[in-house]
Parts: sequence; C-alpha cells; structure tokens
Amino acid sequence: MVIDCHVHLSTFGHEGQTFSEIRDSLLASMESLGISYSLICPDSEPNTGVSDLATTEELVRDHPKLFMLGTVQVPAVGMALIAKLDGLADGGDIVGIKLYPGFELFYPDEDQCHAIYEVCMSHDIPVVFHSGETREEAWREQYNHPGEIAKVARRFPALKIVVAHFSQPHLAACRDVVLRYPNVHVDISGLAHPEVVGACGKEAIAYNLQDLASQQPDKILFGTDWPICDVGDHPRLVTSLTTSDMAKTLILSQNAKRVFRLDFDQ
Repeated sequence: MVIDCHVHLSTFGHEGQTFSEIRDSLLASMESLGISYSLICPDSEPNTGVSDLATTEELVRDHPKLFMLGTVQVPAVGMALIAKLDGLADGGDIVGIKLYPGFELFYPDEDQCHAIYEVCMSHDIPVVFHSGETREEAWREQYNHPGEIAKVARRFPALKIVVAHFSQPHLAACRDVVLRYPNVHVDISGLAHPEVVGACGKEAIAYNLQDLASQQPDKILFGTDWPICDVGDHPRLVTSLTTSDMAKTLILSQNAKRVFRLDFDQ
C-alpha cells in the first residue's frame, strides 16, 4: 500500500480541463502507479488554477480513495472560517489543515494562527505547512523556514505538524527540526523533481533523507506534489534508502495513516 499525502487538483499539465476531469486523471494515475490513497491539498485562494476548499470538498465526496485537507487564507481568518474548519473536521470531511506561509505573508507563530491550531489539536489532525521554495522568490522563504515552524512546535507540543517538501532547499535545517521536536513530521513531496534535484543536489537530498530515515523513519511521509511532479520518481527515493523494509513501509503508507488518522480497513 502507498499513500500519497500531498497532491493538488491543478490545471498544471491539464490546461483546458475541468477540475472533475483532473480528479479523474488523478484516480487513473493512482491506479496505474499503484497509489492506494491520495490526500488533496486545496489552495487557500480562489481562481489560481488549483481547486479551492469548496471545489475540492465537492470533488472528493464519495471517492473512498481520496481524502482532503482543509485550508484558509490566514490574513483573512476570522471566527466564521474557524467554525467552518471545525465543522469539517468534526464531520470527518478533512484529515488535516494546510497553511501556505510564504505564499501568504504571515509567520506560522503569529497569534492569528493559534485558533487554527486549536482546531487541529481538538480533532487530533495535523497542520501541514508549505515550506521552502516559494514562487522562486527566496525572500518569501523567511516566512516558512523550519526555524519559524519550530516556534510553533515549541509553543504547541500537542500539535501534530507536517513540514511539506522537506522544506527544500533548507534540507538540513528541516531535518534538524524534525529530529528535535517529537511532534514535527516531514513529507518528501517534490524532492524528486528535476529542478529541485538541480537546485539542492542529488547527494544533499539523499544524505538528509537517509540521515532522518536511519534515526526516525516514523517521521517521514510519502508525497509527490502531483501533477507538478512525476509520481514515479518519488517511490524511488524511498526504495533507494538503506534502511529496513519496515521503515520503508512506514514511510510509504503507515506514517500517513497514523498522522492523518485515515479511516480505511487496510
């Protein structure tokens, strides 16, 4: 079993298609590549070429192989939006909440975020932070650097945190934060993309992923960032690790099942 914890319904590579058609393309891709379940991350902003919360909710309904995360525009967050997320989590409609520091100009430990974290903790679901490269504008990475996420981990030790994209290019800093804080996890979405490999270096990616896998394999979640990235390249990152088959099973499926509390029989 393989669980892809980080995909989008995006028009990237699917220009001219409806989001319903893109969802069907995702399901077909999962079938052909042996992906058992996928977690869809909506965009926090409307009309971006990535499905927003309401659109994703409609498209995921009645598809047992698809789960979704909630999201919100943090600079616009208010009690009504917090209540919306709380209701979705209470009904089991979302399995986590994705935030986009860097794309939106806020730091994860700002007061306006704290009510979101309370929703996550009350329902035992994780918050997922976009981290690392953001629109190829390096100045935005100050908002989502692993050091900023560490502040949240310290303030909210009961909050489950997932750092997306291994915070590339901040691989070592991300590894160190994951190793230090028991409540922080990381996904590998995008790490196999040729542009990421070129920017970070194949050796640096392999070293930091291997180092974390050898110490805390229960902290790493498989993800791909479909459709931006080639799904087939990412399992090879996991199979290339010199670690036990049990550790690889944790990374490919069981960690995501536990962290996101996914409800299925396998």
